[in-house]
Parts: sequence; C-alpha cells; structure tokens
Amino acid sequence: MQSLENALLSYATQHLPSLPHTYTWTFDTALVHHSFKWEIDGSNWYEKARALKRYVAQEWTTSPEQRMALADYAVRVWGGIGGNKLATMQGYVQTVSQGLVPDKHKGIASWSKVAAFSNPTEHAIFDARVAFSLNVLQILHSDEQRWWFPHLAGRNTHLNACWPRLKTQAREQRWIRIATTDVYPTYIELLVNVSRKLNVEIGDVEMLLFSKAEDFAGAFNEAYPPS
Repeated sequence: MQSLENALLSYATQHLPSLPHTYTWTFDTALVHHSFKWEIDGSNWYEKARALKRYVAQEWTTSPEQRMALADYAVRVWGGIGGNKLATMQGYVQTVSQGLVPDKHKGIASWSKVAAFSNPTEHAIFDARVAFSLNVLQILHSDEQRWWFPHLAGRNTHLNACWPRLKTQAREQRWIRIATTDVYPTYIELLVNVSRKLNVEIGDVEMLLFSKAEDFAGAFNEAYPPS
C-alpha cells in the first residue's frame, strides 16, 4: 500500500496548512455547554472540533458512567447519524471500552466516531466522505496498484452521483478490495504512517480527507464526466 501512502502524504503536505479554513463541520457549542458544561474554545471549526474531542476523551476516561451519553452525542448529535438501536450503541460502547473496535466495517461510520472521540490519538473517523476521498485520491494521484475502500451510504448528493462511475473504474482497473475485517486497521495504519511523517495528529489527516471530499468529486467529474 506504499503507493497510496505516498499519494496521501503528498496531498496532505500540500493541503494540511489550509485545513483550519477548509474544515467547516459545525456543531452547537451552546448545546455542548448545556449538556456537559464544557466551554469550547477555538477561532475556527477545526480548532473547535479538536477541543471537543479532547473534552470527550477526558470525560470518557474519568467518568465511565457517562460513556453512553458521550457516544450518543458523538454519533447522533455531532455526527447526525440517527437510527442506531440502543443495543447497537451499547455494543459499540462496550467494545470500545475494552480497547477494541468491531471486527467488520458494518456500522463503521457510527462506531468509528465512538472510538475516535474516546481516544483521538489512536482512532479516527471513517465515513462516506473519507472512503470516497481515499478512492478518488488514488484514481487521480497514483498510477500504481490501487485499493478499494468500501462504499458507505451518505447524504451528499455530489458524492452519491460519483460512486457508480468510481466503482466501474475500480472494477475495470482491477483494484484490490480490502477485506471487511481489514478496512479499519488498514485505514488507521495509513493515517499513522502519514501523520508521523508530517508531525500531525491522525485526526488532522482524517479531517483533511473529510473536508476535501467535494473537491475530489469535482476533480473526478472532470476526469470521468457523466455520460
């Protein structure tokens, strides 16, 4: 997977300096204060997101009885993902509390948020935007062997319109499909290797992939226009 690592390293080197301006995922800081009594500081949403994760991680460690509430906030409120059954969320919390993550990528957009908020130095969010960015990064910036990250359901119409053509390209070019049990470990290893070389946190690389997804969609449409 060295070709992907090189491509991501090159892209991150160029674009990470602008991340405080390009990362724009918002959340209600007043609600956070009302729910958890935290004062979220930061001059932009990148800094505020990092501060929020630090607060959650500290609370996760010091107040185990709060873990369900923290997980619910991270997934349902901050992440905007509804529909998880109580038992499912309890399972995620129990697994992450044991220092583990589920062994398959089913539900990864939810459980990776629980993991990332509980310990942002070792875990990062993997969602539809991140998966899309990783795939398009390879098709645009790597001429060597490519690896397919799974298509996750998402609400972004620009990305949704691209996925079928992206899948076609991957199939025709014989990309290597990552096994379901290997998706998250592969992803984290990639982020760790790149972040160490750049002396940044793995969450910074994740937020870059997230924030650049629509840019990748635009570039993909230029390279592979809809018929």
